[in-house]
Amino acid sequence: MQAQSGPLPKPSLRALPSSLVPLEKPVTLRCQGPPGVHLYRLEKLRSGRYRTWRSSSSRPCRRLTPAVTAAPTRTGPTGTPPSDRLVLVATGAYDKPSLSAQPSPAVSLGGDVTLHCQSQYGFDQFALYKEGDTAPYKGPERWYRADFPILTVMAAHSGTYRCYGFFSSRPYLWSPPSDPLELVVTGKGLQTTPVLLIPRRP
Repeated sequence: MQAQSGPLPKPSLRALPSSLVPLEKPVTLRCQGPPGVHLYRLEKLRSGRYRTWRSSSSRPCRRLTPAVTAAPTRTGPTGTPPSDRLVLVATGAYDKPSLSAQPSPAVSLGGDVTLHCQSQYGFDQFALYKEGDTAPYKGPERWYRADFPILTVMAAHSGTYRCYGFFSSRPYLWSPPSDPLELVVTGKGLQTTPVLLIPRRP
C-alpha cells in the first residue's frame, strides 16, 4: 500500500443517537478516521483525561452524569489533527418547561407567531429545537421565560418544536424537553425556503 503524502485529514466525531442525552442513559461516540488508521484517542477537553483504543470507530459511553459527560469532547486518531469538538449535553435535570404558541399554533402563511418557553426555575438560557434539525436555536437571556418570534411565517416553519431551559453557569446540564408543540402553517402558495428564527430581546 502506498503511503499517503502530506498531512492526514481530521476525523469526524458524532454522538449516537443524539448529543442530547437523558441522564443515566447510554450514548455511543463514533469516530471515523481516514483509511489505515488503527489507533484512536478520545479526549475530554479541559480535563486532561483521555482514552485510547484500537481497531474501532465507536466508543460506547454508559451511565451519563453531568460530571462525566457535560463538557465538550473531541477525538483524533494518531497522526491526524483533532476532530471538531462535540458537545454532549445531559438532559433531565429540573422539571420540564412548557412551550406554547401565541396567538395560536395554527398560523396563516405570511402571518406572525411567537413560541413561548416558560419554566418555574430562574433559567437564564433557553434552547428551541425543531424536529429534524441537528442544532438548537438558543433564545435570549431572560429569567423564567423566552420568546421566539417567527415573523412572516413560511411553510418551512411547519413542524414539531420542543424547548429546554438551563443555567449559563451549568451550560451542559439541561432540563428535559417540553411537551412537543405542533406548528401548522395554512394557506395557498406555500413557500419552502428555510428561514432563521429571530429571538425577541428583553
